[in-house]
Amino acid sequence: MMLLAVALGGLGFWFWYRLRKSGRKVPAAWLGIAGTLIGTIMMTKGMAVTGALVATVSGLWLRFGDSLAGGRAPSPAPLSARDLSRAEAADLLGVSINASRDEIIAAHRKLIARNHPDAGGSPGLAARINAARDTLLKSQET
Repeated sequence: MMLLAVALGGLGFWFWYRLRKSGRKVPAAWLGIAGTLIGTIMMTKGMAVTGALVATVSGLWLRFGDSLAGGRAPSPAPLSARDLSRAEAADLLGVSINASRDEIIAAHRKLIARNHPDAGGSPGLAARINAARDTLLKSQET
């Protein structure tokens, strides 16, 4: 039974690591529920201490799993284009201050693809990237 518990725990950790590495959300609930069931079975089979430890850790995973799995802190208020200087905007996008419109748009697309909230990125960072694009594009209009 101990070998089964270690194997299932290792499998759960591997699954969690692969999901985190790919940038997808980690389903904390199924890990916590599975661990709690395994811990309960272990306690009924005579491994009270180990089973209680597994069940306790799984319960903590159920409670705090989202924050342990990379849950997001509340994002700051979205920035408007006027809150960023041209130099800050260019630095954020990784372009020069005098970059062309096409360079700005290409840099924005590349960054937003990696940092969009739907792809596991931060809403605050996505707002800053959008504000940087707007700042640089508006500075070209004048």
